[in-house]
Amino acid sequence: MHRTIRFGYGVVVLMALAGVPAAYAQDNLDEQLRQPVNREVVNQQRDVADQLLRLGERQADQGDYQAALRAWGRAVEIYYEIGDAASMERGYGNLASVYAQLGDYGQAETAVRRQLAIARDNRNFSSQIFAWNTLGTLRLQRGAVDSAAHAYEEALSIAYSIENFEGIGLSLSNLGLLAAARGDYAAAIDYYEVAGSYRIRAGNLVGRANTSNNLGDAYFAQGQQGKALGAYRLALAYGRDSSDVTSQLQAIDGLIDIYSDRSDWTQVRDYLDERIALTLNTDNDWGRLITFKRLGEFYEATGELTLAQQQYEQAYALARTLEQTSLEAELFNRLLSFQGHQGSSN
Repeated sequence: MHRTIRFGYGVVVLMALAGVPAAYAQDNLDEQLRQPVNREVVNQQRDVADQLLRLGERQADQGDYQAALRAWGRAVEIYYEIGDAASMERGYGNLASVYAQLGDYGQAETAVRRQLAIARDNRNFSSQIFAWNTLGTLRLQRGAVDSAAHAYEEALSIAYSIENFEGIGLSLSNLGLLAAARGDYAAAIDYYEVAGSYRIRAGNLVGRANTSNNLGDAYFAQGQQGKALGAYRLALAYGRDSSDVTSQLQAIDGLIDIYSDRSDWTQVRDYLDERIALTLNTDNDWGRLITFKRLGEFYEATGELTLAQQQYEQAYALARTLEQTSLEAELFNRLLSFQGHQGSSN
């Protein structure tokens, strides 16, 4: 159900963020309130905006991000005109997600701030929790660690105040990521362990899998391979139960790293086979790229150099297609080393 916006401070902030002077914004809103409302026209406009919102979601799913941004931008404009706050929040959330995916963190943060302003104006505490978490992640990606910590702590405070288990779990998990980024793996482990229990209470298997994977990473970084194995296996189980491929792949990669360190190639091969099943016959180009790279590493470690070279060549071709320049350079250097092997054998 759509909620009608309460015109007040939050919307004035929203317009100010868009570059509209606050005094003009308030006068403009007052003028709108004096205008008679034509419900039929409003409903027609809402239908158009809803269609644009869905169109943008389909375009984003298909990878046409610029078209999605245009559709959502227009949808948000219409929602503003008719005063539909809930849908504006959703639109700005979508915009933030795609801008972040494109690496445009400045635009992503602007969209999240607008989303947060609307959520505050309408006292939508659940939306505030997730907006603060998104803002924290964007700041962390830009290297603003202290600012990210403030955002995550704001989210956690709100989540505790309304006993929102999912929000508590997400906020604690993000604080764990922040601690890991600082190199404080002991603190990260503490955050992840508590976060995991809240995500289970919220019934979020995907979130629990993500937190377990992060816990595995923290244990592995501390050299606690036994505990890391347990965390990755748990993440893999939750990923399977929820059919979440991303968390399954992250867990599999963690397990491959541990068993590779132990030179347990039978176990490595078993998990590689599982990775192949999840990626090679799909349109997940990034997943396929990493699978080829992992297979190359496996064959190289076990002395099957011809097979290793073939896998690296396939990985290199995908890295070029996806414009993953650092990975492309790494794979190119590996392929050069094979030419050196061939030259010495001749």
